Amino acid sequence: MNAPASVVFPGHSSGSWALAVAAFAIGGPFGAMAAGKLADSQGRKGAFLIDMWIFLVGGLLQTLAIDMYMIIAARFIVGFGSGFCSVLVPIYLGELAPPNLRGMF
Repeated sequence: MNAPASVVFPGHSSGSWALAVAAFAIGGPFGAMAAGKLADSQGRKGAFLIDMWIFLVGGLLQTLAIDMYMIIAARFIVGFGSGFCSVLVPIYLGELAPPNLRGMF
């Protein structure tokens, strides 16, 4: 393990680090599933603002984490935001493109 255990949450296990890494990937599909409905109900700009707050909260929780459980939860939240953004950005770009260029590639 490359993390200095004496500095980064002493007493953590390899399993907790593995879960922290996997939490990002676990959160992504949930964000992707929520993005379409939220984009329709709140509009694209509103959905982007919600996603911005999701990223902000996740980043703050990672920064201020006091234990591994907080890191795992924060990584899940950031993964949720990333999945959300992965669905929302192509929709938004498709709407911004001129009609003669939509669906060209």
